[in-house]
Amino acid sequence: MMEDTMKDTLLSNIKFAYNEALEFIVSMGMIACEEQLLKAAEDYKLEMDPQALSYHKDARARLSPHSYRELQFFFQYNFFHKALDFAFYESICTCPEPQTAEAWINRLEKSPAEKVVAEMVYGVYYDKLDELLEGNDWEIVKKDTRLMAELVARTKPQLDVIEAQGPLLECLAYPEETKLRYMQLLNQFYKDVFSLWKEELKRESEQASQRYEGLFLANPERFIRDINKNEPAVYDVPTTFHVSFFSQVGNHVLFFYAGSSRIAWVIFGIFNDHVFGPAADREKTELFLKAFSDKRRLDFLLLLRNRPHYGQEIASALGITPAAVTYHANFLFFLDLIELKRTDHRLYYHLRMDKLRELLAVTTKVMLDEEPPIF
Repeated sequence: MMEDTMKDTLLSNIKFAYNEALEFIVSMGMIACEEQLLKAAEDYKLEMDPQALSYHKDARARLSPHSYRELQFFFQYNFFHKALDFAFYESICTCPEPQTAEAWINRLEKSPAEKVVAEMVYGVYYDKLDELLEGNDWEIVKKDTRLMAELVARTKPQLDVIEAQGPLLECLAYPEETKLRYMQLLNQFYKDVFSLWKEELKRESEQASQRYEGLFLANPERFIRDINKNEPAVYDVPTTFHVSFFSQVGNHVLFFYAGSSRIAWVIFGIFNDHVFGPAADREKTELFLKAFSDKRRLDFLLLLRNRPHYGQEIASALGITPAAVTYHANFLFFLDLIELKRTDHRLYYHLRMDKLRELLAVTTKVMLDEEPPIF
């Protein structure tokens, strides 16, 4: 009965739709963080799609040196954490309906510079907000640019985005000039790069979206657990899945308020089913051995062996940042070694002992060229 209730909730809350504005901003981040993403792809034994690589090359050729420097100023710090660029995601995702890139750019033009810069502060410090605020209320602080600048100057961000502190202080000191800069960058990038690709991107995404929506409708809970790699109970608010060509592989859930209503957008990689579907034994073995070659991932698994932990607990125990927890968790998700479950309004990482045993057996088979013993 509870399964039927969860199925009904998922079917009621989740829809699939292409949000061009979201793909636009994802593409800018991907190009600014290209080296980081290529390193991640290498770690996960993924090959970048030739079409995506072609887009990256074309974009770099079309952007002037000045435009590329501006792209890096707003987007380069950490693709998985977000920083100054969080302000653009906030602006897009607080609208419950998909938008074209042009419509969103026009909408952003009407947003006060101080509001956008405040969201940049949140993007850099969301995981150190208590330390940043020093007991102050964020709802009050975010309306006071001078106070935000003082607090930012006194508080180092997480190591993942520490290089964003200086540029953020610059934005806080000159919010109107910052607005001129990001509006020029967005308009230039749209005109010179994105507009040339947008129809092809939309077509690719919508074709994949139909496939994923079919899988979701056939078995909502299995789709969320196996391909979205999330806990179904998370989706207790209206949620739109945007299938992203540029994300390639990944599941990024963004919760925001549209007025007084809480909504969610999911940036869902177009090739998720390639990675989260069945993999060849040798590929599984190579990834499994790589998982244990990194001390932090091994410590991650050993921590979960004792009991489930939530993200901040893992970060504190291992001495890493929350963004690094997400990065290593993604690697372990690829192997189905961990899963997320919600308990008491928190998402806990659980070790899947059955999958660990299965991967140990597959590794034995591949390494020794023999079937593992049956215990």
